Amino acid sequence: MRIILLSLLFLNILVPAVAQNLVKNPSLEIYKDGVVGFRRISGTPDVASKYDKVIQYPPYYNSYQADLPTRSVSSVRFGDICLCQWFSETSSELTQVQLRKPLKKNKEYLVSLYTIKASVREPAISEVPVYFTKKKLPSTSKVYGFEEHELTGQQIPYVSLTSARSPVLDSMEDWVKVSAVYRAKGGERYLTIGNFLGANQEALEAMNPEGWEEIKRYIVQGTYYCYDNISVIPLSEAVPEEGEITKPTNVESPFAADRIITLSDVNFLTGSHDILPVAFPTLDALADFMATESEVTVHIMGHTDDVGSEEDNLRLSVRRAKAVKQYLESNGVAADRVTYTGFGENEPKVLNSTDENRARNRRVEIQIRQK
Repeated sequence: MRIILLSLLFLNILVPAVAQNLVKNPSLEIYKDGVVGFRRISGTPDVASKYDKVIQYPPYYNSYQADLPTRSVSSVRFGDICLCQWFSETSSELTQVQLRKPLKKNKEYLVSLYTIKASVREPAISEVPVYFTKKKLPSTSKVYGFEEHELTGQQIPYVSLTSARSPVLDSMEDWVKVSAVYRAKGGERYLTIGNFLGANQEALEAMNPEGWEEIKRYIVQGTYYCYDNISVIPLSEAVPEEGEITKPTNVESPFAADRIITLSDVNFLTGSHDILPVAFPTLDALADFMATESEVTVHIMGHTDDVGSEEDNLRLSVRRAKAVKQYLESNGVAADRVTYTGFGENEPKVLNSTDENRARNRRVEIQIRQK
Protein backbone atom coordinates (compact mmCIF):
# COMPACT_ATOMS: atom_id res chain seq x y z
CA MET A 1 0.00 0.00 0.00
CA ARG A 2 2.83 2.36 0.86
CA ILE A 3 4.41 1.76 -2.54
CA ILE A 4 1.10 2.48 -4.27
CA LEU A 5 0.62 5.74 -2.34
CA LEU A 6 4.15 6.83 -3.15
CA SER A 7 3.58 6.02 -6.82
CA LEU A 8 0.36 8.05 -6.88
CA LEU A 9 2.09 10.96 -5.16
CA PHE A 10 4.91 10.83 -7.73
CA LEU A 11 2.41 10.81 -10.58
CA ASN A 12 0.54 13.78 -9.10
CA ILE A 13 3.79 15.71 -9.08
CA LEU A 14 4.98 14.54 -12.48
CA VAL A 15 1.82 14.85 -14.60
CA PRO A 16 1.21 18.59 -14.06
CA ALA A 17 4.88 19.29 -14.84
CA VAL A 18 4.67 17.35 -18.08
CA ALA A 19 1.36 18.97 -18.98
CA GLN A 20 2.91 22.43 -18.64
CA ASN A 21 5.67 21.69 -21.12
CA LEU A 22 4.68 22.83 -24.61
CA VAL A 23 7.36 20.70 -26.28
CA LYS A 24 6.10 17.41 -27.65
CA ASN A 25 8.20 14.38 -26.66
CA PRO A 26 10.64 16.59 -24.70
CA SER A 27 12.94 13.74 -23.63
CA LEU A 28 12.98 12.29 -27.19
CA GLU A 29 12.13 8.82 -25.85
CA ILE A 30 9.21 8.23 -28.24
CA TYR A 31 10.72 6.89 -31.46
CA LYS A 32 8.86 5.66 -34.52
CA ASP A 33 10.81 5.92 -37.79
CA GLY A 34 12.42 8.96 -36.21
CA VAL A 35 12.11 10.99 -33.02
CA VAL A 36 8.39 11.72 -32.79
CA GLY A 37 7.62 15.43 -33.06
CA PHE A 38 11.09 16.41 -34.31
CA ARG A 39 12.16 17.06 -37.91
CA ARG A 40 15.44 17.82 -39.65
CA ILE A 41 15.85 21.37 -40.98
CA SER A 42 19.51 21.56 -41.90
CA GLY A 43 22.33 19.06 -42.21
CA THR A 44 21.94 15.57 -40.76
CA PRO A 45 21.20 15.86 -37.03
CA ASP A 46 22.06 12.68 -35.17
CA VAL A 47 20.54 10.71 -32.35
CA ALA A 48 22.57 8.85 -29.79
CA SER A 49 20.94 5.60 -28.72
CA LYS A 50 22.36 2.61 -26.88
CA TYR A 51 19.49 0.42 -27.96
CA ASP A 52 18.43 -1.26 -31.18
CA LYS A 53 15.22 0.72 -31.72
CA VAL A 54 17.20 3.41 -33.55
CA ILE A 55 18.51 2.26 -36.91
CA GLN A 56 21.68 3.77 -38.32
CA TYR A 57 20.09 5.85 -41.07
CA PRO A 58 17.66 7.35 -42.14
CA PRO A 59 16.29 9.66 -40.83
CA TYR A 60 18.92 9.90 -38.07
CA TYR A 61 22.46 8.64 -37.78
CA ASN A 62 23.06 6.82 -34.49
CA SER A 63 26.24 8.51 -33.38
CA TYR A 64 26.52 6.27 -30.30
CA GLN A 65 27.24 3.26 -32.49
CA ALA A 66 29.60 5.10 -34.82
CA ASP A 67 33.37 5.20 -34.77
CA LEU A 68 33.93 8.93 -34.27
CA PRO A 69 37.34 9.48 -32.66
CA THR A 70 36.78 13.20 -32.13
CA ARG A 71 33.22 12.82 -30.80
CA SER A 72 32.93 10.96 -27.52
CA VAL A 73 29.21 10.18 -27.69
CA SER A 74 29.87 6.66 -26.46
CA SER A 75 31.01 8.12 -23.14
CA VAL A 76 27.96 10.38 -22.70
CA ARG A 77 25.48 9.24 -20.06
CA PHE A 78 21.84 9.59 -21.11
CA GLY A 79 18.53 7.74 -21.21
CA ASP A 80 17.23 5.99 -24.32
CA ILE A 81 17.89 8.79 -26.80
CA CYS A 82 19.50 12.21 -27.01
CA LEU A 83 19.85 14.59 -29.94
CA CYS A 84 23.31 15.52 -31.27
CA GLN A 85 24.20 18.29 -33.73
CA TRP A 86 27.35 19.56 -35.44
CA PHE A 87 27.86 23.19 -36.45
CA SER A 88 30.50 25.62 -37.60
CA GLU A 89 30.78 29.17 -38.96
CA THR A 90 29.27 28.26 -42.30
CA SER A 91 26.93 25.34 -41.68
CA SER A 92 24.69 24.12 -38.93
CA GLU A 93 22.59 21.09 -38.20
CA LEU A 94 19.17 22.31 -37.14
CA THR A 95 16.22 20.42 -35.66
CA GLN A 96 12.69 21.74 -35.30
CA VAL A 97 9.86 20.65 -33.02
CA GLN A 98 6.22 21.73 -33.12
CA LEU A 99 4.80 23.07 -29.85
CA ARG A 100 1.55 21.76 -28.42
CA LYS A 101 -0.11 25.13 -28.90
CA PRO A 102 0.87 28.61 -30.12
CA LEU A 103 2.59 31.01 -27.75
CA LYS A 104 0.49 33.92 -26.46
CA LYS A 105 1.45 37.48 -27.31
CA ASN A 106 3.61 39.22 -24.66
CA LYS A 107 3.49 36.15 -22.41
CA GLU A 108 6.81 35.03 -20.94
CA TYR A 109 8.07 31.48 -21.27
CA LEU A 110 10.98 29.70 -19.60
CA VAL A 111 12.88 27.91 -22.36
CA SER A 112 15.47 25.32 -21.34
CA LEU A 113 17.29 22.15 -22.30
CA TYR A 114 20.20 20.05 -21.06
CA THR A 115 23.39 19.93 -23.09
CA ILE A 116 26.74 18.15 -23.00
CA LYS A 117 29.90 18.61 -25.06
CA ALA A 118 30.70 15.70 -27.35
CA SER A 119 33.63 17.23 -29.27
CA VAL A 120 36.99 16.15 -27.89
CA ARG A 121 39.36 18.56 -29.60
CA GLU A 122 37.36 21.70 -30.39
CA PRO A 123 36.87 24.71 -28.08
CA ALA A 124 33.71 24.90 -26.00
CA ILE A 125 30.76 27.13 -26.85
CA SER A 126 28.87 29.37 -24.41
CA GLU A 127 25.28 29.34 -25.70
CA VAL A 128 22.70 27.10 -27.33
CA PRO A 129 20.70 29.20 -29.81
CA VAL A 130 17.00 28.53 -30.39
CA TYR A 131 14.54 30.27 -32.69
CA PHE A 132 10.74 30.54 -32.46
CA THR A 133 8.65 30.83 -35.62
CA LYS A 134 5.00 30.83 -36.60
CA LYS A 135 5.64 28.64 -39.63
CA LYS A 136 7.78 25.59 -40.31
CA LEU A 137 11.29 26.40 -41.46
CA PRO A 138 12.00 24.85 -44.86
CA SER A 139 14.93 22.45 -45.05
CA THR A 140 18.20 23.94 -46.24
CA SER A 141 21.89 23.14 -46.55
CA LYS A 142 22.85 26.65 -45.41
CA VAL A 143 23.04 28.30 -41.99
CA TYR A 144 19.95 30.44 -41.48
CA GLY A 145 21.09 34.06 -41.35
CA PHE A 146 24.40 33.27 -43.02
CA GLU A 147 25.39 35.24 -46.11
CA GLU A 148 27.98 33.32 -48.08
CA HIS A 149 29.95 36.39 -49.14
CA GLU A 150 28.76 39.08 -46.76
CA LEU A 151 28.82 38.60 -42.99
CA THR A 152 26.45 41.51 -42.46
CA GLY A 153 25.62 40.66 -38.88
CA GLN A 154 22.91 38.66 -37.19
CA GLN A 155 19.82 38.36 -39.36
CA ILE A 156 17.93 35.79 -37.29
CA PRO A 157 16.57 37.00 -33.92
CA TYR A 158 17.52 33.85 -32.05
CA VAL A 159 17.34 33.36 -28.27
CA SER A 160 20.55 32.34 -26.46
CA LEU A 161 20.14 29.63 -23.84
CA THR A 162 22.95 29.98 -21.30
CA SER A 163 23.93 28.66 -17.90
CA ALA A 164 24.55 30.92 -14.92
CA ARG A 165 26.53 28.11 -13.28
CA SER A 166 28.67 27.18 -16.30
CA PRO A 167 29.26 30.20 -18.57
CA VAL A 168 31.40 27.98 -20.82
CA LEU A 169 29.71 24.73 -21.81
CA ASP A 170 32.81 22.57 -21.61
CA SER A 171 31.63 19.58 -19.58
CA MET A 172 31.93 16.18 -21.22
CA GLU A 173 30.81 14.33 -18.11
CA ASP A 174 27.81 16.19 -16.70
CA TRP A 175 24.72 17.53 -18.42
CA VAL A 176 24.32 21.30 -18.00
CA LYS A 177 20.95 23.05 -18.00
CA VAL A 178 20.80 26.16 -20.19
CA SER A 179 17.82 28.48 -20.25
CA ALA A 180 16.37 31.87 -21.09
CA VAL A 181 13.06 33.68 -20.70
CA TYR A 182 11.36 34.46 -24.00
CA ARG A 183 8.61 37.05 -24.41
CA ALA A 184 6.40 35.82 -27.23
CA LYS A 185 5.35 37.94 -30.17
CA GLY A 186 2.26 35.78 -30.43
CA GLY A 187 1.44 32.79 -32.59
CA GLU A 188 4.85 31.08 -32.49
CA ARG A 189 4.27 27.36 -32.98
CA TYR A 190 7.71 25.96 -33.82
CA LEU A 191 11.01 25.81 -31.93
CA THR A 192 14.27 25.30 -33.84
CA ILE A 193 17.49 24.26 -32.10
CA GLY A 194 20.90 24.78 -33.69
CA ASN A 195 23.36 27.55 -34.43
CA PHE A 196 22.60 30.81 -36.23
CA LEU A 197 24.78 33.57 -37.63
CA GLY A 198 26.42 35.50 -34.78
CA ALA A 199 26.06 32.81 -32.13
CA ASN A 200 29.21 31.37 -30.53
CA GLN A 201 31.19 33.51 -32.94
CA GLU A 202 34.40 33.74 -30.92
CA ALA A 203 34.71 29.98 -30.43
CA LEU A 204 33.84 29.19 -34.03
CA GLU A 205 36.28 31.77 -35.37
CA ALA A 206 39.00 30.22 -33.20
CA MET A 207 38.43 26.94 -35.01
CA ASN A 208 38.73 28.67 -38.40
CA PRO A 209 41.33 31.46 -38.05
CA GLU A 210 42.03 34.11 -40.66
CA GLY A 211 44.18 32.95 -43.52
CA TRP A 212 42.05 29.90 -44.22
CA GLU A 213 39.97 31.71 -46.84
CA GLU A 214 41.21 29.61 -49.74
CA ILE A 215 40.45 26.26 -48.10
CA LYS A 216 37.68 27.20 -45.68
CA ARG A 217 34.91 26.11 -47.97
CA TYR A 218 36.46 22.64 -48.17
CA ILE A 219 37.86 22.17 -44.65
CA VAL A 220 35.66 23.84 -42.05
CA GLN A 221 36.19 23.02 -38.39
CA GLY A 222 33.13 22.73 -36.17
CA THR A 223 31.93 21.38 -32.87
CA TYR A 224 29.47 18.75 -31.68
CA TYR A 225 26.95 18.91 -28.80
CA CYS A 226 24.11 16.75 -27.56
CA TYR A 227 20.75 17.87 -26.13
CA ASP A 228 17.98 16.33 -24.03
CA ASN A 229 14.93 17.29 -21.91
CA ILE A 230 13.81 20.28 -23.98
CA SER A 231 11.24 22.50 -22.32
CA VAL A 232 9.04 25.54 -23.02
CA ILE A 233 6.91 26.39 -19.99
CA PRO A 234 4.90 29.54 -19.16
CA LEU A 235 7.07 31.45 -16.70
CA SER A 236 4.12 31.88 -14.34
CA GLU A 237 3.92 28.09 -14.00
CA ALA A 238 7.63 27.28 -13.99
CA VAL A 239 9.72 26.41 -10.95
CA PRO A 240 13.19 27.75 -11.81
CA GLU A 241 16.25 26.15 -10.30
CA GLU A 242 18.49 28.16 -7.99
CA GLY A 243 20.48 30.67 -10.00
CA GLU A 244 18.44 30.08 -13.15
CA ILE A 245 17.59 33.06 -15.39
CA THR A 246 14.08 34.36 -14.68
CA LYS A 247 14.11 37.73 -16.44
CA PRO A 248 13.21 38.12 -20.13
CA THR A 249 16.15 37.80 -22.49
CA ASN A 250 16.49 40.78 -24.78
CA VAL A 251 16.50 39.33 -28.27
CA GLU A 252 18.44 41.86 -30.29
CA SER A 253 16.57 42.75 -33.46
CA PRO A 254 18.69 42.58 -36.59
CA PHE A 255 16.64 45.43 -37.99
CA ALA A 256 16.82 49.17 -37.38
CA ALA A 257 16.29 52.42 -39.27
CA ASP A 258 19.02 53.10 -41.88
CA ARG A 259 20.11 49.45 -41.74
CA ILE A 260 20.60 47.63 -45.04
CA ILE A 261 19.84 43.91 -45.11
CA THR A 262 21.52 41.95 -47.90
CA LEU A 263 20.06 38.88 -49.57
CA SER A 264 22.88 37.34 -51.60
CA ASP A 265 22.45 35.37 -54.80
CA VAL A 266 22.24 32.08 -52.86
CA ASN A 267 18.76 33.21 -51.77
CA PHE A 268 17.47 32.86 -55.34
CA LEU A 269 17.46 30.21 -58.03
CA THR A 270 20.17 30.87 -60.61
CA GLY A 271 18.98 33.40 -63.17
CA SER A 272 15.54 33.44 -61.54
CA HIS A 273 13.54 35.69 -59.24
CA ASP A 274 12.17 32.73 -57.25
CA ILE A 275 13.11 33.20 -53.59
CA LEU A 276 14.69 30.16 -51.95
CA PRO A 277 13.49 28.96 -48.51
CA VAL A 278 16.78 29.94 -46.84
CA ALA A 279 15.67 33.58 -47.17
CA PHE A 280 12.24 33.06 -45.60
CA PRO A 281 13.23 33.48 -41.91
CA THR A 282 14.99 36.79 -42.60
CA LEU A 283 12.00 38.12 -44.55
CA ASP A 284 9.52 36.75 -41.99
CA ALA A 285 11.45 38.44 -39.18
CA LEU A 286 11.50 41.69 -41.15
CA ALA A 287 7.72 41.49 -41.63
CA ASP A 288 7.29 40.93 -37.87
CA PHE A 289 9.54 43.92 -37.18
CA MET A 290 7.48 46.12 -39.50
CA ALA A 291 4.28 44.97 -37.79
CA THR A 292 5.55 46.36 -34.48
CA GLU A 293 7.25 49.47 -35.94
CA SER A 294 4.47 51.24 -37.82
CA GLU A 295 6.68 54.19 -38.85
CA VAL A 296 9.15 52.00 -40.72
CA THR A 297 9.22 51.55 -44.50
CA VAL A 298 11.60 49.62 -46.73
CA HIS A 299 13.11 50.21 -50.14
CA ILE A 300 14.22 47.09 -52.03
CA MET A 301 17.06 47.29 -54.55
CA GLY A 302 17.99 44.53 -56.96
CA HIS A 303 21.52 44.16 -58.37
CA THR A 304 23.30 41.74 -60.73
CA ASP A 305 26.80 41.08 -62.01
CA ASP A 306 27.91 41.97 -65.57
CA VAL A 307 27.38 38.53 -67.12
CA GLY A 308 24.74 38.69 -69.86
CA SER A 309 23.20 41.68 -71.54
CA GLU A 310 22.56 44.89 -69.65
CA GLU A 311 18.86 44.74 -70.55
CA ASP A 312 18.43 41.17 -69.24
CA ASN A 313 20.28 42.01 -66.03
CA LEU A 314 18.09 45.05 -65.43
CA ARG A 315 14.92 42.99 -65.87
CA LEU A 316 16.21 40.25 -63.53
CA SER A 317 17.12 42.78 -60.83
CA VAL A 318 13.65 44.33 -61.03
CA ARG A 319 11.92 40.94 -60.84
CA ARG A 320 13.93 39.92 -57.79
CA ALA A 321 13.23 43.19 -55.97
CA LYS A 322 9.54 42.89 -56.82
CA ALA A 323 9.47 39.28 -55.58
CA VAL A 324 10.75 40.42 -52.19
CA LYS A 325 8.11 43.17 -52.07
CA GLN A 326 5.38 40.64 -52.85
CA TYR A 327 6.68 38.26 -50.19
CA LEU A 328 6.55 40.98 -47.51
CA GLU A 329 3.03 41.95 -48.61
CA SER A 330 1.93 38.31 -48.36
CA ASN A 331 3.11 38.44 -44.74
CA GLY A 332 0.92 41.42 -43.85
CA VAL A 333 3.09 44.42 -44.79
CA ALA A 334 1.03 47.17 -46.43
CA ALA A 335 1.93 47.78 -50.08
CA ASP A 336 2.50 51.49 -49.54
CA ARG A 337 5.29 50.72 -47.04
CA VAL A 338 7.40 48.87 -49.60
CA THR A 339 9.04 50.37 -52.68
CA TYR A 340 11.44 48.70 -55.05
CA THR A 341 13.73 49.30 -57.99
CA GLY A 342 16.29 47.40 -60.04
CA PHE A 343 19.76 48.62 -60.93
CA GLY A 344 20.91 45.66 -62.98
CA GLU A 345 24.71 45.65 -63.27
CA ASN A 346 25.06 49.43 -62.86
CA GLU A 347 25.89 49.57 -59.12
CA PRO A 348 28.38 46.77 -58.38
CA LYS A 349 29.59 46.39 -54.83
CA VAL A 350 33.03 45.33 -56.05
CA LEU A 351 34.70 45.02 -59.46
CA ASN A 352 33.35 42.14 -61.53
CA SER A 353 36.89 40.77 -61.84
CA THR A 354 36.47 37.29 -60.30
CA ASP A 355 33.72 34.72 -59.80
CA GLU A 356 33.68 35.53 -56.10
CA ASN A 357 33.26 39.26 -56.77
CA ARG A 358 30.48 38.61 -59.27
CA ALA A 359 28.69 36.52 -56.64
CA ARG A 360 28.91 39.46 -54.20
CA ASN A 361 27.36 41.74 -56.80
CA ARG A 362 24.39 39.42 -57.37
CA ARG A 363 22.28 40.60 -54.47
CA VAL A 364 19.09 42.24 -53.23
CA GLU A 365 19.47 44.98 -50.63
CA ILE A 366 16.66 46.03 -48.33
CA GLN A 367 17.04 49.52 -46.91
CA ILE A 368 15.05 50.16 -43.73
CA ARG A 369 13.76 53.71 -43.48
CA GLN A 370 11.97 55.77 -40.86
CA LYS A 371 8.96 57.79 -42.06
